[in-house]
Amino acid sequence: MKFKLLLRRRRRPSTDAGARVNTAISRKIPALLLGALLSSAVNAQSPGQPVAPRLFFPGGVLNVYAPDAEGWVITGLGSNGISFGKRGGEAVETYGSQVVIFEMPPTDGGEEMVDWVKKRIAEMNPPPRFQETDSSYRYTEDRGYPCVDAHIGLDDKAAVTPVGEKQLKLQVLALYRRHPEQEQPGFLAAYSHRGKTADDQMEAAAKGFIEGVNVPEK
Repeated sequence: MKFKLLLRRRRRPSTDAGARVNTAISRKIPALLLGALLSSAVNAQSPGQPVAPRLFFPGGVLNVYAPDAEGWVITGLGSNGISFGKRGGEAVETYGSQVVIFEMPPTDGGEEMVDWVKKRIAEMNPPPRFQETDSSYRYTEDRGYPCVDAHIGLDDKAAVTPVGEKQLKLQVLALYRRHPEQEQPGFLAAYSHRGKTADDQMEAAAKGFIEGVNVPEK
């Protein structure tokens, strides 16, 4: 089962949990920190394995819940994150969700953080394959630490599907966050849909997944 979760060709889980939004993960982040992202209980899981709705993945840096629906499988797993995928009702339709930790450089205020997120997404989704159609970015501190809420719309002109390459609509709802207690790390929680048409009903499921990713309480 081949899912194109968030924005380009899948790599091995050790690179970025099975998707390309964050392939520029810095090796400067201490290995011990990355290893603490998800607990050893995750080692019992493997790519391709189905997951129960809201299955809990506790960790030293982040707590993660699987999406709250049937039909999801693990599509990528590594010390720096985890990703899930699900097929839609059509042969070319897929859903994806992921959590990734990465190095986030210092930014001077909310506007600069938003600019950094925009540039990162553009670098991971370059033309001519990807064309941004309808996106919005909002800085927020609703969680008590700096975040950028991103709603991204793209045309993917070369999506790999079971029936060959197709031009499909790609929607991504993502929250980029600076870790409230660690100096270097940022992390991403994202939920995506790709298909012939947009899914106007996915926002509630996306928000539910994103809100389930949290820094453990001390």
